Amino acid sequence: MINKLLPALGAIAAVVSFSAPAQAASVITTKTNYTGANMNIALGTDGTYSADFGKSGIVSGNFEHIYTFTLPAYLTGSASINTSAVRLKAANDLDLFSVVFNGVALTGTYGSLNEAVFANDVPIAAGKENTIVIKGLSRGNGSYGAQATFAPVPEPASWAMMIGGFAFVGGALRRRNTARVAFA
Repeated sequence: MINKLLPALGAIAAVVSFSAPAQAASVITTKTNYTGANMNIALGTDGTYSADFGKSGIVSGNFEHIYTFTLPAYLTGSASINTSAVRLKAANDLDLFSVVFNGVALTGTYGSLNEAVFANDVPIAAGKENTIVIKGLSRGNGSYGAQATFAPVPEPASWAMMIGGFAFVGGALRRRNTARVAFA
């Protein structure tokens, strides 16, 4: 019995060892379309990335801030952006008109005293520019803060290998001999 399960156990071990996401060299680039802001991205020990960004002291008027970043792996992203003010329509109040993350509009509370918008499961392209575009209105001294996280996605080859491993294990289990009871 054990000898018949060894190939199946070997297939499971192969699938698990080769299914880890392929990580390229950790090359991260960021840029913005205006001065005075930065997007700080940190690589975690588990292959995830986290980012913080934002801007304070935004002068009166409409604004558009574009954050562009490049990561070395295919990931999914999640982001949230928050504003806060003491009084509605005061000098430190800021209204978000729209926030778009790689073509996905963030949902949440727009046009109030304290705004909060978010998006989940946004695809991140490896080695290509990804963007977050923030449009809004500052009344003189507005600010916003933002956080984002990025997690690895299994590559298609990993999925194929994993499915093949399950098929191999299923076939091995199906072929095993079963004890039959015979009546005289």
